[in-house]
Amino acid sequence: MIKLEEYLRLCNTTSLIKNQSFKKITNPKFSIITPNLNKCRTIQRYIKSIQYQTFKNIEIIFIDDHSTDDSVKIMEKLKKEDKRIILLKNKKRKGTLITKNIGVYKSKGEYLLFVDPDDIISENILNYFDIITKKYDYDLIRYNLYIGDYDVNLPYIVYFLGSKPLYKPNIFFHLFYGFGKLFQLDYYITNKLIKRQLFIRALYSINKYYLKQFMVDCEDGLVNFMLHKLSKSLYFTRKIGYYYIISKESITHASADFKKRLKSNFLYFRYIIQSTKNNNIEKKIANYIFTSIYNRHSAIIINLLMHIHRDFKFYLETINLYIYNDFIPLSTKLILKKLRNIILHKSFFI
Repeated sequence: MIKLEEYLRLCNTTSLIKNQSFKKITNPKFSIITPNLNKCRTIQRYIKSIQYQTFKNIEIIFIDDHSTDDSVKIMEKLKKEDKRIILLKNKKRKGTLITKNIGVYKSKGEYLLFVDPDDIISENILNYFDIITKKYDYDLIRYNLYIGDYDVNLPYIVYFLGSKPLYKPNIFFHLFYGFGKLFQLDYYITNKLIKRQLFIRALYSINKYYLKQFMVDCEDGLVNFMLHKLSKSLYFTRKIGYYYIISKESITHASADFKKRLKSNFLYFRYIIQSTKNNNIEKKIANYIFTSIYNRHSAIIINLLMHIHRDFKFYLETINLYIYNDFIPLSTKLILKKLRNIILHKSFFI
C-alpha cells in the first residue's frame, strides 16, 4: 500500500499508468459521474486516481458543462486511451444539478459515485466498495473525506466516523451528524456510494421545478436530503474514500458566481420546508438547516460586499426576500436583520 503522501504526489505530478489497456465495460458495477466546468488543470490527476484502482469494472461518465478551457480536448484524448470513459457535452451551461442528473440517467452501474474533476478518490477504494456490496445490500455507504488546499499540503483535516450500519428511521436524523460531529449538517454526495435506483427514486420525488433550476450551490444538499428520507439502510465506514482539494480556481469561481449561489441557497431552503411541512420533527431539522447554512454564508456575503460595492442592492433585495418569507424561522430572521443593518451602515462602504 502506497503511503498517503506518495499517493497524492503521484496523482498530482506523474503518470501512474503504463502499458495498461482499459476496455469498454458493458455491465459496470460502479458508475463514476463527474460534472466539469473549466477544470482542465486537474483532470489528468483526477483520472489517474481512477485508473490506478485495482477494481476495473466501472464506467466514467464525464459531463462537460460548456467549458471555455481545454477540458473537452483533454478528455477526448483520454477517452481514446480509456474506453470506459463516456464524454458528454452540454451545448449550453446547465448548472451542476442538471449536469449530474444527465450523468445519472446515462449511467448503467448498480451504484453511483460522484467525483469532482479537481478531487481524487483514495487508493483501492473501489475494491473496498466491491467487497462491502457483495456482503451487504446497503442503499448508501458513507465514508470519510480528507480536506486540503490546492498545493496538496499535508497534514489534511480528516473527520472520522464510527463504522456501523443504520436503518430506518435513524437514517434521516443522521443528516445532523456530519463528519462525526453532532449538529454539523451533512450535505455532500461526494462522500457516499449510492444505489442508482435509490438516486433515481430521489429525483422522481423532487419537484420538477427544482430539478430544472440552474443551481451552483446546495444542489447536493437538495438530493442528499431526499436520499436520506428514502433510504432503508446506510453504512458508515471509517475508510478514507475521497480527497477534497480546495483549488485556486474553485475559490475564484465561487466568488464570481455568488449571485447564483445565493439563489441556489434560497431554492434549497424553500424545497426543504415544503418537503417537511407535514412532519413537526422534520420541520425542526429544516429550521436548523436554514440557520446553520445561512450562518455560514452570511460571512461570505459580508466579505464579498467589501469588494463588490456595485452589487450591494442585489444582496439587500435577496436578504429581504428571505426575511419576508413565512418559511424562514425567527432565529434565522434575526441573523438576516442584523446582517442587513451591517450592510446599510454607511461606514461599511467607505
